[in-house]
Amino acid sequence: MPRDLPLVASLLFDTPLLIHRGKANTILTAVGPRILDGLAVSASELPRAPREARAGQGRAFRSGGYMADNGIAVLPVLGTLIRRGTWLDSESGLTSYSALSDAVTEIMYDPAVRGLMLELDSPGGEANGCFDLARFIRSASEEAGKPVWCHVNEVAASAGYAIASAASQIWVPTTGEVGSIGCLAAHVDLSEADKMAGVRWTYIFYGAEKADGNMHEPLSNRAKAAVQADVDALGEMFVQLVSQHRGIDASAIRATEACMYRGVDAVESGLADMSGSFDEALEAFASSVDKLQTISPQASSTSKLKVGLMPKLLSAAETAAAAEAETARVAAEAETARLAAEAETARLAAEAETARLAAEANATEAERATTAERTRCEGLAAITAQADRLGVTFNVGEAIKTNMSVSDARSKVLDAAAAGDAAPVSTIATPKAETPKAGKVLDAGAKVSAWKKAMTRR
Repeated sequence: MPRDLPLVASLLFDTPLLIHRGKANTILTAVGPRILDGLAVSASELPRAPREARAGQGRAFRSGGYMADNGIAVLPVLGTLIRRGTWLDSESGLTSYSALSDAVTEIMYDPAVRGLMLELDSPGGEANGCFDLARFIRSASEEAGKPVWCHVNEVAASAGYAIASAASQIWVPTTGEVGSIGCLAAHVDLSEADKMAGVRWTYIFYGAEKADGNMHEPLSNRAKAAVQADVDALGEMFVQLVSQHRGIDASAIRATEACMYRGVDAVESGLADMSGSFDEALEAFASSVDKLQTISPQASSTSKLKVGLMPKLLSAAETAAAAEAETARVAAEAETARLAAEAETARLAAEAETARLAAEANATEAERATTAERTRCEGLAAITAQADRLGVTFNVGEAIKTNMSVSDARSKVLDAAAAGDAAPVSTIATPKAETPKAGKVLDAGAKVSAWKKAMTRR
């Protein structure tokens, strides 16, 4: 198993990539399963970009660069791009940003070089280091006073196009493709495979997000949101880089939705300037340099050129820092809005719950009132029969209508019974006007006593 296998895995999974989706699918499908199964990966299995050997060329530079005719240096940018080189560079055709940076510095330092032609054939690669290299190429060109052109021979996608955008002119052949201005990340969930294999992973960690996004657990919403935010931020950095280098409005670049454009369509989209072969682009570049009459810098060493470029690089770093700060500000505002929305949702839910409890309380109170009213009416109806035996007419309807209590009604009947033949004192209870039966004549006191006994029996 190669010693850099963990590095290969780290380049493929759970990290933002600036790479064409087709190439990403090819790599993940061909190499991914072998890495996840812990199998060895040989250089022959890794995607390889062909490196054409140009016989009879003059001076050679680092990373495959060479001197063409008329003082034009050509630097091939081929294959999948990575931040730092390893054995993969030479064995699989990958190209590292660090090696390209060294090559650009060497070429710009060479007094025989009048201009640099980037020859792009790359589907993209790592996001880390890509934007710094693109800004470095633009800054080195301005500092050294040597123009940089690019010929897409045949693909400049994603990170490849980010580097191409550093050139002042981009040429594409008839079938050449440019674009894929976007960002993606891949995550593999092995939790179901672990179950089938009888393996259970346990992470012991400090910090709530330390184990987020690991392959042995389903991707949580928090982890997915964090990766999405990172991808969005890098995608926006990409848009701003191309907008600045190509002079195209950022909204127009976003509107491409990471599409690829071929040949003349690439020119019409604004992502390329001319359509033509590599030799045609090289000839046009030499002619342009002749007209510019570029004066070579007088730097005496590579280190001096790097020192001269430092202010430019610092400016680029400050720009990147400002972009990151703006992204953080937007994210903070989004988080504040999210928290406010959650608070408002919680408030509305609390109000709804309070209203529900109040409704339940009101319903219970209404039930109690209904029961009490039913009991009152039943009590008043019972008094009617007792009042009739005491010779008192009791108007139960009036008693109900006036909300009279049972105890008050009893008092009214008692008073009416005690009044005897006296004038009525109430419309609720009045003595009956009838001739008493023999042996049943009661005086007022007897009526009161009989009433009390009747009430006691109830």
